[in-house]
Amino acid sequence: MVSKTTFWLIKIGFLSLAFYFLYLKLQSLDFKNLNWQWNEGSLYFFLVFLLVWILNLLLDAKAWQIVQSILHHIKVKTALVHNLKCYGLAFISPVNSGEIAGRYIIQEKAYDRKKALFLTFWTHAPKLASKALISFIILAITLPQQGVKPIYSILLVIATILGLWLYLRLERVISLLNEKEIWNRPIKDYMVKGKPEIVQKLAILGINGIRFLLFSTQLALIILIFKPEILSWTLYWSIPLYYFTSALIPSYTGFDFLIKGTLALYFFSIFETDALSFTLAGTAVWFFNWAMPAITGLSILKKSELERFKRRRA
Repeated sequence: MVSKTTFWLIKIGFLSLAFYFLYLKLQSLDFKNLNWQWNEGSLYFFLVFLLVWILNLLLDAKAWQIVQSILHHIKVKTALVHNLKCYGLAFISPVNSGEIAGRYIIQEKAYDRKKALFLTFWTHAPKLASKALISFIILAITLPQQGVKPIYSILLVIATILGLWLYLRLERVISLLNEKEIWNRPIKDYMVKGKPEIVQKLAILGINGIRFLLFSTQLALIILIFKPEILSWTLYWSIPLYYFTSALIPSYTGFDFLIKGTLALYFFSIFETDALSFTLAGTAVWFFNWAMPAITGLSILKKSELERFKRRRA
């Protein structure tokens, strides 16, 4: 297992590399050609963007409601408040420690707080799995159109099926790793036996798959607001691939826009398009989906929850 210190050093390394490559790329860009303008249809696309943004937050709350139901049921409104608080703590903390702390302090019962790590795992595993599976499907469909041999699409379909099977068997895989003493902690103490059920796993995966596509659509909508002429269907379907790639890079939520922004400059340059516009659009999406909810979440933290957090650290 990678220690927290090592993982944090890796993140600092990636941030340093991001600064370096960002500096190199910005030197070759011509900002005079950015030419973002508010057009006739901009207001319509902005309203659609806001609706998709709200829907994305509600779907994330629904996903958390299902995960939380492993221990006890909560309303979607409560799940949304829980998420906002966790966004806020994750925003100011490294290595997802803030979110884990958030999942801990929002639990009212001592037993439930012991399962905070387990609950956090089941908020992230479906997100990464849905991004991978959707990206594999997109590649399987689009690669033949680019003249790539069909065998690669077949392999991607097989990878999608295997990925889905692995996702549905995650708790078994974790148990096997524990039996092999990969971790020096009793993993079973953090798990809830037999949970989540297959139906719950599929529901969380499906919701996060829809969220992933909506999140990608948000970036496309920003482009349609300010520079619609550069967006094609090929570029639209490349956006999920870009976000999947960025999800594989360790980051720090507060500086996530830097990692993703640097990657966008290089990723979208492959398509010989205005990569800077996609970078700025991605930053806007980050601001709405992470910065704004995080600020809101930090502002609604209760005194009792902060005290619970302090007792946990003591």
